Amino acid sequence: MTLLCSVFALLHVILGALSLDMVSPAWPSVMAMAIYLAATVVVLVPSPGKLPLGRTAAVLSAVVVMTVLVNSALPTDEWPGYASWHLAATYTLLVVVNLRGRVAVSWLGAVLSVGLVTWWASGTTLGLVSGLLMNVATVGWLTIATLIGRLLNSNDRQVSDYADDARAAADWYAAERAFNVSQTEWLAHVKSLALPSLAKIANAGHELTSTERQELRLIEAQFRDEIRGRLLATDEVVEAARRARERGVTVQLLDDRRQDLTPRMMAAVSEKVVSVLNQARGGTVTARARPEGAATAVTILATTSDAQEEPTLVEFADLRAD
Repeated sequence: MTLLCSVFALLHVILGALSLDMVSPAWPSVMAMAIYLAATVVVLVPSPGKLPLGRTAAVLSAVVVMTVLVNSALPTDEWPGYASWHLAATYTLLVVVNLRGRVAVSWLGAVLSVGLVTWWASGTTLGLVSGLLMNVATVGWLTIATLIGRLLNSNDRQVSDYADDARAAADWYAAERAFNVSQTEWLAHVKSLALPSLAKIANAGHELTSTERQELRLIEAQFRDEIRGRLLATDEVVEAARRARERGVTVQLLDDRRQDLTPRMMAAVSEKVVSVLNQARGGTVTARARPEGAATAVTILATTSDAQEEPTLVEFADLRAD
């Protein structure tokens, strides 16, 4: 469109310059040519979305000024021929404005152009009918541009819908793929951790020792930590919880947040939970990720069986809470 409009603009100016002998005086047409070339540059400068409103107003003003200037110098007793080059120049500008999203403004420009040209022709030997006929091309090309614009917009919407559908399908596939991979990894983890002990339980001829029973309880507790503790159940925390349980500590990892913490906070929380678990020699250690929106993101509470000893409470503030 840029190339075609540029070629048409030069052609219109050349035809107008070759027809200066038909106008009197010549300066209005020359000034109109300069305005036309400037308006062509303004309307063709790339920009995202619709043509900016300021540039649209400038082009509309240029159409009116061009029409008034050229009309004032056209002959009144004969057909102006290429001296009326501004008619083609006008619909060229308005077509570009139309295709760049300012449909209503382009038709406003057409109404103004048609009115000014018809008004001028009605005062010459051409008459009102000839004046209306001079505007057929303007109205015709703008109608075509409007229809083409609607078609292009419809195609753009369809392409956007297809792209959205494709992205949605890709996201669904990626989510399903991630879920399947995660499920496979979890099953492999469960098998590697529990299968040896389960094989012993399934063996009717094998009697479980106290050590094996303790190992089963630790495995069950680890699974509970990983399921219920979610983001709190890092490898370091799970290992520290196992050692604490071996010392008789009751450990609870609870994730009621269902939202990931920032990496920095997650590292601090994990380090603190491990520290509290390593120091515990009995009692209960409860680490809880609190629901999103609460002032506190994570609490760690350590109590002992000794009623005289004060419990240990550590809180991590939620910096994103209101």
